[in-house]
Amino acid sequence: MKLLVLNPNTTASMTDRVVAEVRRLAPPAWEMRGVTAAVGCEVIASRAAFVTGAWAALETLRAQDEWADAVLLACFGDPGLAALREVSAVPVIGMAEAALHEAVALGRPYHIVTAGAAWDGMLRELVRVAGADALLDGITVLDGTGLAVAREPQRAVQRLQDVLDGLQQQRGAPTCILGGAGFAGMVDALRYDGVLTDGLAAAVRALRPHAALHATPSP
Repeated sequence: MKLLVLNPNTTASMTDRVVAEVRRLAPPAWEMRGVTAAVGCEVIASRAAFVTGAWAALETLRAQDEWADAVLLACFGDPGLAALREVSAVPVIGMAEAALHEAVALGRPYHIVTAGAAWDGMLRELVRVAGADALLDGITVLDGTGLAVAREPQRAVQRLQDVLDGLQQQRGAPTCILGGAGFAGMVDALRYDGVLTDGLAAAVRALRPHAALHATPSP
C-alpha cells in the first residue's frame, strides 16, 4: 500500500518524526510519503489554528498527484477530516477518530492526554460529536504545545509517566490515549498497567484493512 502522511501544519520536522514512527509501526511492504502544509500554522494549538489547519490540509491534498492508496491525517484533532474525505479518491484516516473507535470498542473508561490548553475543550467537543463521551474518564492537558513536546522528548516522557502513575493510583488505570502527533514514538518508553496507545498506532491499525486491498498476491 502507498500511504500519504499529511501534516496540516507547516513544521517539516514534525512530518519527519511522524513518518518515522509510522514506518516503525507499519508492515515493511507499505510505501510512505510525507507531505507538510506549505502555508498555515507551525502548530495547531487554538481554534483559529484548527480552522487554518483544516484549510491547509485540504489545499495540500488537492495539490498531490494520484500516487497514494490511502491518506493518514497527522494531527490528533483531525482538522478537516470530513472535507478531505469529500474530495479524496482514497480512504482518509484520522488519528483521533481511530483512537476513539478503539477505546470505545474496549467498553471501559478511557482518558486522553494531550498538550495545549485549547485542546481540552476542542477534544471534548470532538468526543461528543463522535458519540464517545459516555466512557470518557477525563482529559489531562500538558503545558505547552505538541510542537514543544516533540522538541523536548525526554522531558515529555517524564511528564507523561507522572500522569500515567496518577491514573493508575487514583483512577484505576483507564485506557489511556496519547493525543497528539508530538507524542510519536514515546509509548514504548512508558510504563502503564492499563491499555496505553496513541493516535498514530490506532491510525496504522485502522489502515490495515485498506492495505489488504492493495497487497501484492503471492506468486
